[in-house]
Amino acid sequence: MSLTGKITTEFGILSPAAKFFHIITNQIHHVQNITDHVHHAKVHEGDWHSVGSVRDWTYVVDGKVTRAKENFEVVDEEKKIIVMKIFDGDVSNQYKRLKVTLQLNDDKDNDGAIIKWTIDYEKLNRDIAPPYGHLRYLYKITEDIDDAHLLKA
Repeated sequence: MSLTGKITTEFGILSPAAKFFHIITNQIHHVQNITDHVHHAKVHEGDWHSVGSVRDWTYVVDGKVTRAKENFEVVDEEKKIIVMKIFDGDVSNQYKRLKVTLQLNDDKDNDGAIIKWTIDYEKLNRDIAPPYGHLRYLYKITEDIDDAHLLKA
């Protein structure tokens, strides 16, 4: 079995693509107040929003508190794509590389969006499972962010 792989989930949300994208790129510091799946977040280096800035996160994956650092590598407002690198902390005990890509497209059939989360990874060894728990975590926080947006609407 290969040490590298890619896993993806794609689903509809009720928030418009531009609104959800804005929350992630400009209000990411509020995520810890929106979802119980994030326990703590702080800026490690730089700021909350700039490409290259590093943020420390404490979050829950499969019931286990997890620590890692994250930074935006790519933010493409026109295409509504964000690429994040997840590193250090608990993640580095299992993965040599963990990149998360968020892609948003307006849903032509309703006022919401289609969201696609992709995790590109390289495991440290063959005994480590693919990061399906991280994919479930992304699904759960997406639901929480989407619900929070709807409550404000």
